[in-house]
Amino acid sequence: MGIIRKDKGPNNVDTIIGCKTIFEGILLSNESICIEGAVKGKIECKGNVVVGKGGNVKADIIADNAFICGQVNGNIKVKNRLEISSAGKVTGDIETSSLVIGEGVFFEGSCHMTGTKPNTSTLTDDEKEALNNSAVENISIKSQLGAVRR
Repeated sequence: MGIIRKDKGPNNVDTIIGCKTIFEGILLSNESICIEGAVKGKIECKGNVVVGKGGNVKADIIADNAFICGQVNGNIKVKNRLEISSAGKVTGDIETSSLVIGEGVFFEGSCHMTGTKPNTSTLTDDEKEALNNSAVENISIKSQLGAVRR
């Protein structure tokens, strides 16, 4: 995974929870965290949280960005970007300003999109009306690639 690098910068991982490690409690970090093992409790991170394919998280996550390749059972609140890869499984509510979900993802919960609304100054009146009619701020999704209920 390209996230782990030794140099300083946005991709720097400060803490790694290894595949044979079990952590229970409150995990606080000012840098990024990579989880390949098990975490139960709460995660608060001012950087990136990466849940690897072997990661199993039963905790609420608060972070700047999160990349989910493993399993998360808990609510996720991300300031910037939340990405769930095709191998990811999330059971819980999510809140983010940018969401990327891969094909085959299992997501059960609700989604609240935060942040700024799209710039509509270059759209035609018909396009603006269509956008306003289709705007959804809260989405409930249940089942793999499943039904969207409004």
